[in-house]
Amino acid sequence: MPAELACYYDAACDGPSNMARDECLLYDEGVAPAALRLYAWEPATLSLGYFQRIGDLSAQPAEIRALPVVRRTTGGGAILHDREITYALIVDQSLPIGRVGPTGLYELAHQCWAQTLRAHGVDSDTAPDDAPLPSPRGGPFFCFEKPGRTDLSLAGRKLLGSSQRRIPGRVLQHGSLMLGQRFSAHPGAQLSDVADVDVDAWRRDFAARIADALQLALTPRVWTSRQLADVDVRRARYASPEWTAKR
Repeated sequence: MPAELACYYDAACDGPSNMARDECLLYDEGVAPAALRLYAWEPATLSLGYFQRIGDLSAQPAEIRALPVVRRTTGGGAILHDREITYALIVDQSLPIGRVGPTGLYELAHQCWAQTLRAHGVDSDTAPDDAPLPSPRGGPFFCFEKPGRTDLSLAGRKLLGSSQRRIPGRVLQHGSLMLGQRFSAHPGAQLSDVADVDVDAWRRDFAARIADALQLALTPRVWTSRQLADVDVRRARYASPEWTAKR
């Protein structure tokens, strides 16, 4: 039997819970060689890149400063998580894609999203090879202010971007596909209103394409009591003011 891609279709969670669940899967070797989590955010939340300074938030409009804030373990600019599909893909080094540089996994996941969108009537563009790679430490405040290499765009505006966290033997890549915007300061592209039934179809189509690209058997999973206990411990750190304001 082929190895499995453990797939978690999650309901919307708050920021600390989402970051804790992603990190749980990164460290959970029981979901080797790969795991995929697809999820949403409730309430709308601003995530800061690991290296961003909390003080930079003071220059943003009041509608942004009023949002809940969580700090990611991945680098890059801030993301306003609201109407979007978020994914977390974890792979280990037993897979060839886990042994290459960051660009390989970006390209694999983003092309799977491009194929998914195309199958549902949305033609996106991939940023050219001479575009800058995402920077973990630099760039504008918002990640979606401009596309980087391998990102997807729509009419020149960023539609999908991702970032990574690497530990010995494993890598977490998570990213956001923009569906719509409710905040005037929210940069990036937006799709027309997407019905919930379409969002579910897009998530499942993307999961199937990732499994095929990795040559793994797509296997839906539910969270175990052991995993949820681990998530609770990790969530406490992400919810703490000390973590959010560490820079």
